[in-house]
Amino acid sequence: ELLVCLETEITKQQIQFVYGSGKRKHTLQRLFEACAAIRNKRIEYDEKLQLLGTRNSYSKTDPDATFMRLKEDHMLNGQLKPAYNVQLAVHSEYIVGVGVFPNPTDTKTLIPFMKQLESQYKQKFQYVVADAGYDSNENLSWLLARDYKTCIKPSNYERSKTKRYREDIGRADNMTYDEMNDTFTCAKGRKLHFERIRKTRSKTGFVYESRVYRCERCNYCGLRSQCQKTYTSFQSKGNKALYISTQYRAMLAKNNEIFNSPLGKRLRVNRSIQVEGVFGVLKEDMMYKRLRHRGADNVEKNLLLIAFGFNVMKLHNRIQKGRLGKRLFEIKTAA
Repeated sequence: ELLVCLETEITKQQIQFVYGSGKRKHTLQRLFEACAAIRNKRIEYDEKLQLLGTRNSYSKTDPDATFMRLKEDHMLNGQLKPAYNVQLAVHSEYIVGVGVFPNPTDTKTLIPFMKQLESQYKQKFQYVVADAGYDSNENLSWLLARDYKTCIKPSNYERSKTKRYREDIGRADNMTYDEMNDTFTCAKGRKLHFERIRKTRSKTGFVYESRVYRCERCNYCGLRSQCQKTYTSFQSKGNKALYISTQYRAMLAKNNEIFNSPLGKRLRVNRSIQVEGVFGVLKEDMMYKRLRHRGADNVEKNLLLIAFGFNVMKLHNRIQKGRLGKRLFEIKTAA
């Protein structure tokens, strides 16, 4: 709008634009050029923001790539490099799906990757076996709603086995729960009563509910520093609150039934052998440690060609060892 007003006024006064040394620009010409520069910069910013999308960064040489911290950090300084989050789906030792995603975390890749697999195959997979990076309320809700059996490692599985976790009095798992009165009892013997239901919306738009339990009083509690741990040096002045997602806990309990069963242990061992083994063969045996192409489409096509070659090699090895028709490896037992 400013440019239109300036252009109208310049035309009205019949001002001629001048350039070069020894020429004195009119005030309206200076204003017009400054306003045009701001407009052009704004257009440039809008184009870059549209290219950025929901990401936090992108590479100028490869706009589809996102800057991430990689495992191969030779300088040991957490250097960011443009990369892709590559996902592989493995079934019976064969690669059945390849996914290329711009987000660095695995949590947000499970649902779009499963939708991609559903569109490729008419038959659904029975079990979804994944690492702790894929455990979330949204992922479990989506999988169980579509009748998948999940064997996903809980995000706190390794921490829950430590002494520090078991002795943390601030966690709900280490408090006594009274199902009749719907209250928790802390280490000091004080009750945490149900207060309200809180709805939370994640960045992906997923809405989940949490039951809020709050302590009746935390004043003059000698265990307050251990119960209400803070990341700052200032101690919290409010009463202790717990946020319990009953729906997520129920889904996690259903997942843990399979996860801790003998079949679940076999599935977990085979996930380590088959999925991690595929990445090991591609990186170490085939020496494919770095993507050779730019652009998400080119990267995906290149990975598909590599997957074809891997599957042919795997078929040959299974024929030689007489393992056709076998999906899982047997768990080795100690003598």
